[in-house]
Amino acid sequence: MEATGAEATLSQVTAVDGEDNLFQDKESRATAKERGEAAVFGLENIVTANGATSAADLAPPKDVVDEWPEPKQTHTFFFVRICSYEDPSLKAKLEQADKECQKKIQARSHIFEALRTKRSERSNIISELKPLAAENKQYNEVVSGKLKEIEPLQKSLGKFRSENNAMRAQGAGLCSSIEELDQLIKSLNDRISHESISLDEEKRLVKEIKQLNGTRSKVIENAAKRAKMQDTVVERGTIHDQVKQIGVGIDEVKRDRQAVRDKIKVLEDQIHAVDGEIAALQDDLTAATARKDKAFEALNELRKTRDLNNTSFHQYRTISNSVRDLSARGEVEAVQQLCQNEVEKFMAQWCSSKSFREDYEKRILVSLNSRQLSRDGRMRNPDEKPIVLETQVAPPAEQEPAPLKKPAKQAKEAPAPRADVTPKDEIRAKAPAKAAKAKQPLDIDDIPDVHDDEPPKEKTKPKVDEAKLKEMKRQEEIEKNKLALERKKKQAEKQAMKAAARAEKEAEKKLKEKEKKARKRSATAGGAESEEAAESDAKSDEAEAQEEEPAAPVTIKKNARHRSTVTKTKTPLPKAVLKRKKSQAFWSWGAPMAALAAALVALLGALVYYQYYYLPASTSN
Repeated sequence: MEATGAEATLSQVTAVDGEDNLFQDKESRATAKERGEAAVFGLENIVTANGATSAADLAPPKDVVDEWPEPKQTHTFFFVRICSYEDPSLKAKLEQADKECQKKIQARSHIFEALRTKRSERSNIISELKPLAAENKQYNEVVSGKLKEIEPLQKSLGKFRSENNAMRAQGAGLCSSIEELDQLIKSLNDRISHESISLDEEKRLVKEIKQLNGTRSKVIENAAKRAKMQDTVVERGTIHDQVKQIGVGIDEVKRDRQAVRDKIKVLEDQIHAVDGEIAALQDDLTAATARKDKAFEALNELRKTRDLNNTSFHQYRTISNSVRDLSARGEVEAVQQLCQNEVEKFMAQWCSSKSFREDYEKRILVSLNSRQLSRDGRMRNPDEKPIVLETQVAPPAEQEPAPLKKPAKQAKEAPAPRADVTPKDEIRAKAPAKAAKAKQPLDIDDIPDVHDDEPPKEKTKPKVDEAKLKEMKRQEEIEKNKLALERKKKQAEKQAMKAAARAEKEAEKKLKEKEKKARKRSATAGGAESEEAAESDAKSDEAEAQEEEPAAPVTIKKNARHRSTVTKTKTPLPKAVLKRKKSQAFWSWGAPMAALAAALVALLGALVYYQYYYLPASTSN
């Protein structure tokens, strides 16, 4: 058990905490303040505060109490020291969580810098876009001004055009002048005076002459209007030239405005692209912030766990601070009472709780090792090993998940067992693997464990990070899916090849059946040779059909027996007959081909007759 000592006088309290003092000595300087000088013992004279030696001070002391003061009474109290303890696994997790948090913070800062760069780029584009927008606005104002200027001229031209159209509409069906009207009436009278026309024709001409005489006033009026319109031709030409000139100016302004608008469109497209990138970076920043907050929460949880494990140490620090305050105030009885209560409380917990004893033993290991003591507090023997292994930090458990999954992947990628391997060979091959697996826990247990008093739950395997485990599972699923797709593709290819071979065989079979039917039809006048050839062909077809039929799955041993039985038979093999060249006469296929050629010639002749003789005759009629 490790304790801290405390010494206290009536005017001060001194406490010792291990090698360091728990309480600071506080000397009473009332006498020095009253005299205003510092006393130096062991010298022959007394030096004042300003460095001069006083003659009055060289005189012998007047009182014996000043010469031989009473020794100060010192009170010593001992408190049980509670050390802080850092769990190696928890410390490794804290370091790993801190690294992850720093990585997340750096990643977020990189995204934030990229976002700031994109925003500055967007502001630069906007600064380039503002003068172009102002220039476009000026061009719009110029175009609108010219359009306002050309509007009254277009109205006047429209007025002239409407008057001309109205005059043309009124003069539709009328003569353009009086001379033309008189000439037309004269021509009609000449036709009437001609004796060869009929009475009806003469009446019609007389009626037409009357109608023309009735339109004389309208013709005169239209002629006057036309003369008036001719007077405004110069004015219309001037207005038209003005409109044309203004239109040319508008076209030039529109051309310049279109160039500015093209630049504006390019910049707007750039702004839209930058806005999309900014939105994507903003989403990434939100996700990075969420990841950073999650990592920081995990780090805080681990810190809370560490602080929760060191609750007794924090209580000890609080008690030490209160003892320091009481000793500074000189309250000896309060310090004594507090010391008694704390010691009784500690001993009660020590006697009643085994977990408390184990926790305390773990906490003082570092202190015992620094003072070269053994686990039970005695001096360490020369041949005794130090207990420094207790404080070593275990390596992080996140480095081990990758090799743990390799055997599973290798087992998946390993080829299937061959058919010639017997079960006995498989058992013999599996035996060394089982022996190696059985030796692995022995090797792990052979490692010297210094924590003999710790509970066995600390010997559990290091935990695998859930994120990495999920990633490895996802990779395994992807590989499984790839293998399944490859298997399906191979199966589909095999099925397609089988279907193609089956279709080819069926086509060959149908072709052979057609040839056989044709030979039977044409072989009505054949002799014995043709009959023998037909029989041989039939036999060959039957043999080939038997060969094309899918053979039933038969083992190798049965095939060997079948071959042995066949070799023992005395009957000749049918292969010589099957491979014999088929004899086919010329007349078996020449007659159908000749009939087909004759039919084609007749059809071609009918088509030519219809195209060149029948159709022209029908169109001429």
